[in-house]
Amino acid sequence: MTVFPYRMKERDEVRGDLEHVEEADGGCLALIGKIPVLLPLELAGKLQGLVGRRVGVLRLEGYRLRSLDEEKNAAG
Repeated sequence: MTVFPYRMKERDEVRGDLEHVEEADGGCLALIGKIPVLLPLELAGKLQGLVGRRVGVLRLEGYRLRSLDEEKNAAG
């Protein structure tokens, strides 16, 4: 079975554990939870440093990336 990556639309958000990151199709393929997401290649470096953490990616006039683990630790 072929898996096609999700291409985020404006105002979409994907959250989950960042399992894997690799270059693919001229972009950055990130496995967030069980969702393969195709993101701009410029995010690859930031994403590599977050593998194994819970992340959120929001597409809103560009892409915004955050570690949800850090927010959880700050609140607790």
